[in-house]
Amino acid sequence: MLVSPDLIGIIVSLAAFCATVLGGVRIMLSRQTAALDGRFDRIDERFEKIDGRFEKVDARFEKIDARFEKIDGRFEKIDARFEKMEDRFVHLEEKFDDRFVRIEEELSEVRVAIARLEGPLPRLQRL
Repeated sequence: MLVSPDLIGIIVSLAAFCATVLGGVRIMLSRQTAALDGRFDRIDERFEKIDGRFEKVDARFEKIDARFEKIDGRFEKIDARFEKMEDRFVHLEEKFDDRFVRIEEELSEVRVAIARLEGPLPRLQRL
């Protein structure tokens, strides 16, 4: 089977054309890849900056959390003091109640003693 030289020329020219087109596509893809790599590098830098900011914010929140824990500890101490004071007040209130009851009893005894010393009211005062 014999192939004409024109057909061989067409095949060679098609192969050369394909090689040229593929070379151009390779160049375009390499340029796009380089451009995308640059963009991705800039995006990575931005993300690193943002990560740095988040780390700073996290550090601030940790400091704030530590402060709140200190404040919570202080409030717990204050609550314990208030409970002690409340217990003292209850104890003192019971003592005062007992004393007031005794004073009222003594007052009633004094009134009775005074009434006995004065004797009965004169007749005109009773009317």
